[in-house]
Amino acid sequence: MKSILKLLIASVLLCVYHFSLAQQQFNIDPVPMGRISSALYETSGIAVTESNTIWSHNDSGNSNEIFCMDTNGVVLRSITITNAENVDWEDMTIDAAGNLYINDAGNNNNDRHDLKILKIPDPAQIDGNTIDAEIISFVLEDQTAFPPAQNNRNFDIEAIAYKFGYLYLFTKNRSTPQNGWCKMYRLPATAGQFLASLQDSIFLGTNNDDARVTAADIHPQTGELVLLTANRIISFTEAMGDRFLDGVKNYYTFTSEMGQIEAIQFVENRKLYITEEGSSSNPGYLYRIDLGTINGLNDHSFHKYFQIFPNPASESFKIKTNLPGSHKALIYSLDGRLIDELNFNANERANRLTLKPGLYLIQVNLQGKTFQEKLIIN
Repeated sequence: MKSILKLLIASVLLCVYHFSLAQQQFNIDPVPMGRISSALYETSGIAVTESNTIWSHNDSGNSNEIFCMDTNGVVLRSITITNAENVDWEDMTIDAAGNLYINDAGNNNNDRHDLKILKIPDPAQIDGNTIDAEIISFVLEDQTAFPPAQNNRNFDIEAIAYKFGYLYLFTKNRSTPQNGWCKMYRLPATAGQFLASLQDSIFLGTNNDDARVTAADIHPQTGELVLLTANRIISFTEAMGDRFLDGVKNYYTFTSEMGQIEAIQFVENRKLYITEEGSSSNPGYLYRIDLGTINGLNDHSFHKYFQIFPNPASESFKIKTNLPGSHKALIYSLDGRLIDELNFNANERANRLTLKPGLYLIQVNLQGKTFQEKLIIN
């Protein structure tokens, strides 16, 4: 019954909302603001609580502390999370009440059974330098092997963001060979034990620097989602509800080389802070980026060249194109598994229906560009 309900909801969303996948390419130059204190030389998450108040933490194997620094990178204060160790803290997010969420779900080897997120109140309300965290424990609904095969190691959660009373989790894909898929899960932002539900996924490329997501944030007012990788920011805007990955997608490629970057957060409007890891003797920098000052370049979308119909489908579907020549469509499940292939040309070509009811991703490559669209099978 639940699966049928999910399909009905997805069908309604697809019918009432035009999934715009227009993509634009941008270049951005991060602006260094200050070198971060050596106490945070492995900074791996940030949350901005006031204009000159930034909370951060180090990643795996370091102390179970969060640190407060100013915009010059100077540490002002620290708080110890007394009931948790830093197994692999990766990313941090904040809700409207100022609660912080520390992601202890870094999972390089894809073999952890103890994934959790630590929730603490607004640090400004904490007297002293220690606090017990509420624990949000979870398992990923589609992981059955610990670790899975090398070509399916996509269960490392290094990016989280808060919206609508939920936490959204994004994978850093460690598959070999790199298959390019980033998965998005959701779980309640409250203490307890949960099954993190797989909501969506997106193809980011088969190069590790393109595909491996290290941090995320969602703008609390506009709902814009940003994903951070080693060489760029991917932005998603104008999405309906929490269908973030269905929004207008833009790429912002860094024009200057930075070190290992693993934290990002909106500050105001479309301004962002990013932190960089370094070493104890050579810490990284705090950077500022303003996405609102950049002009776009190339624009392309699936709907401009291809059409899937009917969608949702029940018995069969077709792909139509106005482009000459033969083309191949790859059909993926939400967890990034290749399910089927379809060859088609300028004439309508019906697919043999071998798909079970569910939500699928259709991908077509053309002249070096990747086009994606979602398909619902009822």
